[in-house]
Amino acid sequence: MRIIISALLVAFSFTGKIYAQTGDSNSQTPETPKTGVSFKETVYNFKTVEYGSDVSHSYIFTNTSNAPVTIKSVTPGCGCTTTEYTKGPIMPGKTGTISIKYDSSRAGYFAKNVAVVIGDENYTLIFLGTVKPDPSGTSTTSPHPLPQHSGN
Repeated sequence: MRIIISALLVAFSFTGKIYAQTGDSNSQTPETPKTGVSFKETVYNFKTVEYGSDVSHSYIFTNTSNAPVTIKSVTPGCGCTTTEYTKGPIMPGKTGTISIKYDSSRAGYFAKNVAVVIGDENYTLIFLGTVKPDPSGTSTTSPHPLPQHSGN
């Protein structure tokens, strides 16, 4: 009886392994995300910038999948940010760009985001920094001042 039970257990364990494999049995490729997009960075710190200066940055990503991907949408978190991005399909191994430009006519700290949809995946790009006061003294202050740290 033990021999029969042992034989059945061995048979079922092999069957489970056979059904668990998909595609080419010699394939050793790891599972990749649906879109297969890899950003060089998703957070960018402008540090300190001059009032009214060009505050722009380009986020670069690579299509690491085996199929073309397309940017479906790029939505800034506020009206102080404009965007441009690669239109049309980005082929495997090629790069795409999402460029942001921030309106630096408000002095003070800023931290903003841009929502991006590529294929079926959502990404959030973040940028931050501090705009110096207007040298003429007529600047508007950002509603989000730099956090103050106590010496504790």
